[in-house]
Amino acid sequence: MNGDVLKIDGLCYRYPGAPLPALTDISCTVRGGECVCLTGDSGCGKTTLLLAIKGLLRGGSYSESIKITEQPNDDWWSTPVGLVFQNAESQILCTTVSEEVAFGPENLCMPPKEIALRIRKTLRAVGLEECETRHVERFSAGQKQRLTIASALSMNPSLLLLDEPTSQLDSKGKQDLYGLLTRFKSQGYTIIMAEHDPRPFTGIIDRYLPMTGGRVGAPTSVVPDSDRYEPKNAVPAPPTYAGETSAVITMQEVCLTYPETGVALKQVSLKVMRGERIHLFGSNGAGKSSLLRCLAGLETPDSGTVVLAGITSPHPEQLPGNVGVLFQNPSRQLFAESVYEEVAFTLRRMGASRQETERVVAEALSLCGIGHLAERAPLTLSFGEQHRVALAVVVAPQPGVLLLDEPFAGLDFPQRLSLLDILAKMPGRYGTTVVIASHDELPDHTWADRTLKLSGGQLDKACR
Repeated sequence: MNGDVLKIDGLCYRYPGAPLPALTDISCTVRGGECVCLTGDSGCGKTTLLLAIKGLLRGGSYSESIKITEQPNDDWWSTPVGLVFQNAESQILCTTVSEEVAFGPENLCMPPKEIALRIRKTLRAVGLEECETRHVERFSAGQKQRLTIASALSMNPSLLLLDEPTSQLDSKGKQDLYGLLTRFKSQGYTIIMAEHDPRPFTGIIDRYLPMTGGRVGAPTSVVPDSDRYEPKNAVPAPPTYAGETSAVITMQEVCLTYPETGVALKQVSLKVMRGERIHLFGSNGAGKSSLLRCLAGLETPDSGTVVLAGITSPHPEQLPGNVGVLFQNPSRQLFAESVYEEVAFTLRRMGASRQETERVVAEALSLCGIGHLAERAPLTLSFGEQHRVALAVVVAPQPGVLLLDEPFAGLDFPQRLSLLDILAKMPGRYGTTVVIASHDELPDHTWADRTLKLSGGQLDKACR
């Protein structure tokens, strides 16, 4: 291996207005060519540490002691550190794939021929070489994640930082990313990744740095707490909904096509009864988000019928109080100045009294385990915390139908089980029908009443 690429000595950081520091006395070194994995629960400081290394922390109380040594490089146009955010959408700035990859090199004043070469090279490296002219908005979450990796690589960094790189990837995507990082490591890249579940990458990780409460523990060569990822503490299946059942979701021969990408849904028919717990399972690009968007009235099918909570061909303005939707990217639906105000917003629109609003908000915050965040600004929270805030927002009105798109992104394994526990109580407490769309199997295999498998925009006929 080469010499030290990164040296951190006594790093501390406190976010503006935060009662406690996010990082405390961080000291560590990373050698050239190493792959180091930061592990730990959501909110332990992994993302903040990566932001500090990249130099993106602003304001707050900051004691900086970070030294990055650039490796010998014959490339005139490069940057020392490349960072891929956990939330890929927050990093994407341009409309098309080629424009996004070219953005960094253009800011390094590369000549056009070199930029074109970088675009082709990096897109080929992440398996998007046929997508140069594609509109980014039509990409799946996994494709967006690969695109942000290509954008970071286009500036040829000597140190590559990856924040939860598998959070939006299905099993094949994780395998592809492993092969990609294996190749990068063999080419001399130094890699630091933050991961809730590092098991897919054990073959290339040299060291693990466990983090707890903003502190880094002693490095280890084995996965810390490897048994924590097994579903030993699965949520006990609560009694199923015992009230009067009727269909609350009906889709009949629904077809949807996007101009840029073709068929998204093909003759999808299904019926879901009140109080059912449904797992909509499929790989990246299978059509899960498109199906939920059709249900929520955010997409209009080319043909077929949709009936949701008694509403035929629903529109978003008809849904508050009847249907709750948790988007794949929670920051898209957060806008208030505090978590409390965020959760209270819909209740006030529905005409709830002040006392009722206070009671319901407190119950929703407690149910989602975020009462301590009530006065925090939602967009300053971690990705996992934002997911729980968005969940509290959609749970508070006690909707008849709850649609959740990849709700486990950014959550560690215990928090995933906790989320399922929260959702398991909804049918019995409110008669709510819960639909979870995810590319991973549920951490508790007994949670769902039915699993619907979606592939290539079509439902498995045996699962309808």
